[in-house]
Amino acid sequence: MGIGNIFGGNSVVDTFRNMYNEVVEKKTTGKSFDRMKKALNRMEQLESEVGSGPRLTTLLTNEDLFTEFSTAYSEVLAEIAHEEYNGVHGDEKLFQNTLEAYEKSINELEGKPNADKLIAPIKEMIELGKSGISYPVFLRLCEEKGMNKALEGNIVVRESILEDIKFAQSMYLLLEVEKNQKILKVFDDIASKSKFGVPDSFEFGLEREKIEWEYAPMIKKWNRAIHIWSKMIECVVDWVDSYCSFAPTDYRWADRRGMIHTMKNIKRSQECNPGIFKAREKIFQEYFQLGWNEIFTHPTFLNEKEANRIEYSDETIDLIKNAYSYCKPFNKPDPEIINKAERIHSKIIRGK
Repeated sequence: MGIGNIFGGNSVVDTFRNMYNEVVEKKTTGKSFDRMKKALNRMEQLESEVGSGPRLTTLLTNEDLFTEFSTAYSEVLAEIAHEEYNGVHGDEKLFQNTLEAYEKSINELEGKPNADKLIAPIKEMIELGKSGISYPVFLRLCEEKGMNKALEGNIVVRESILEDIKFAQSMYLLLEVEKNQKILKVFDDIASKSKFGVPDSFEFGLEREKIEWEYAPMIKKWNRAIHIWSKMIECVVDWVDSYCSFAPTDYRWADRRGMIHTMKNIKRSQECNPGIFKAREKIFQEYFQLGWNEIFTHPTFLNEKEANRIEYSDETIDLIKNAYSYCKPFNKPDPEIINKAERIHSKIIRGK
């Protein structure tokens, strides 16, 4: 379950839908209601685009939709209270409704993952509200203490960044880890300079986007390097294996239409793979200034190996290193290389 789901239901937007529906039941109209509806429509639009995970919470925060909706919602409630009590008991009733809404939200959050992150400030606000102070004083103290900011999603945003870092670490995504650590540092730096220890969502959004743009080309280049050298390795492995005795029964070439088609597939690998390999090698050299031997000491390869994403054994990697000099158009692997490939295959079969 994503960080955004700690608001209850399937999405962070569900809470605001419920608040909106409660107001609709009172048959409310007016500018404040229209603003609330507009904010909810934008929330639902973003939800449909990115889903209900941490990314949604970040976008909602960056566009200040939590604040926009909450402000409009408060104004609508104030208008309702004014109409019902003709302005005499409006603040008192609104105060009561606010505290009841907070208590209801706690019940909805109970049992949800990471719910304590939001329940804590809500409980603090309820305790403050029940201390005997007036509604205007309550609102002022909440602003001064930054409690309302906690409810606007800043706690959730920081938690989502930590989750991004944790996920990237588990997947050995080094640049993603570095990027999100920078984002976290920016978040904390802005928060430390804030009067209430809460970062300005607009400023943080700008800084975050700057970091995202900084790392986008580096991540793209890293992933592209992996894609190209993976295809190069696969090309040499298939070329060597196509000369082995097990090739006609291997899934890479076996054709249900019969042996004639299977042998055509094998011949295609034998004749075409060296040329395809050389073309990819040239692209790799031009774009990354790296040769074949440098693949196996490059950070991208070492990281993929540590992450257990290299599908070939060390023995197979050593084999194709030796096969490299033979992998040329109109050439064949050395017989000893073929024999070794068959021994490796035999070990794999026995291992199964």
